[in-house]
Amino acid sequence: MIGVGGLGCPAARVLATSGVPVALTLMDDDVVDASNLHRQILFGEDDVGDSKAEVAARTLAGLGADARPLRARLYPDNAEALFADHDLIIEGADNYATKFLAADAAALTGKPLISAGAVTWHGWALASAPGHTCLRCVFEDVPSGDTPTCEDAGVVGPVVGVLGAMSAALGLAILVGRRPFDRLHSYRGLSGQLRASRVKRREGCAGCAGQITHLDAARYQPQGCAA
Repeated sequence: MIGVGGLGCPAARVLATSGVPVALTLMDDDVVDASNLHRQILFGEDDVGDSKAEVAARTLAGLGADARPLRARLYPDNAEALFADHDLIIEGADNYATKFLAADAAALTGKPLISAGAVTWHGWALASAPGHTCLRCVFEDVPSGDTPTCEDAGVVGPVVGVLGAMSAALGLAILVGRRPFDRLHSYRGLSGQLRASRVKRREGCAGCAGQITHLDAARYQPQGCAA
């Protein structure tokens, strides 16, 4: 689990209590912030200032889950080794740079990946794997210029709750042998609309074409916020 925030908290809780035996690694280098408690459901007021990864692992362990904290950030120099040790990656990062880094590392290591993002009342989730639609097919690259951010536009707690649960559902489907790929799941919180749209591999996609052969730090410069 990359990021234990508004998306990662509900996703981790659903996975941990699903009845499907999983061993979770919770990766996050941040600390619990009081302003985020409305959407980061594994934390309480007494946890403010403590490591998010450690508190989340402790909370899930109290629910009987096998969860270990990893107080670190995903970087180009650690992503491939980390992904190689896991069967499934779920990414709930709050910035596009980390999302594309996770997508490229998953492609290089041949691992299935669940990506999700949300800003204000809108959000999306996508399951990808080698041979199927990837994040770069849909969004192409880290956005440049002005993009809506969580800091500027905000994010609504129930929206990330829905998308976090969707991420967990997609992950569980993969773990039990289903193939929930090639569909972009979109959620509009104000209208309550949840829609799955079939997406195709994009011609010229750098990820699918194997053009990204290594993780170059210059390719993943933080832009925007998406969770």
